Amino acid sequence: MRLFVFLTCFLAVALWARPINDGNKLFKNGDYAGALEKYMKAREAEPANPLLFYNIGTCQYRLGNYEEAKKELESAVRMPDKKMAAKAAYNLANTHFRIGEKAAEGSERIAAWRESVAYLKKAIDLDNDFENAKKNVEIVQRKLKEELDKQKENKDQNQDNNDQKQPPLSDKAKEVLARALQLCKDGKYAEAKEMLENLIAEDETAGQLSGHVQRIDDVIEIKAGRKPKAKIDASNTDNDLEVI
Repeated sequence: MRLFVFLTCFLAVALWARPINDGNKLFKNGDYAGALEKYMKAREAEPANPLLFYNIGTCQYRLGNYEEAKKELESAVRMPDKKMAAKAAYNLANTHFRIGEKAAEGSERIAAWRESVAYLKKAIDLDNDFENAKKNVEIVQRKLKEELDKQKENKDQNQDNNDQKQPPLSDKAKEVLARALQLCKDGKYAEAKEMLENLIAEDETAGQLSGHVQRIDDVIEIKAGRKPKAKIDASNTDNDLEVI
């Protein structure tokens, strides 16, 4: 009886494993449309297979179909295997990043990039050795800060003689700002900068604190004997976007 169960399972796996393997080969050769077709065929036999959500989502990403990729990868993130779920969260973060890049409105870019930061942090929580996720957190946070600065500048240019005021900081933002300023007094500038960047990415009222981050960053660069940082190149954010 046990042998029968094993053979049945083996045959069931074989039925969908071959299209997945064929799809993986096509993906590695850059034929993302062909790979997607194979994965969709495999889904007919295994509609709930989490690897197919991951692989289909990754193909859709490579094809530039970001909304479709997001839908698939949101399911893949729930995989019980933490390493696999971390990869899915990473790919989903990159998907949100690209959606933000294509957004017409600054508010849409900010919302998408906040989602990207959140999923990158989730990927790191699931796999603390995920170096590309750690690199991308810095890239996306810097892009988010630039967009917040840009939005603030545009808002300042459009307001009449300071008639409009910044939205008040939330209680959490005030608390984090106080801790960050104390860290600066203690000479812990990098820790203060990271604390404020995380706050800006998570709290809508904290965008006005981007100037503090820039000043802290300038202090860090000056102390290190370097010029202030230029904008980070975000063209390489999709490292590790492979299928399984």
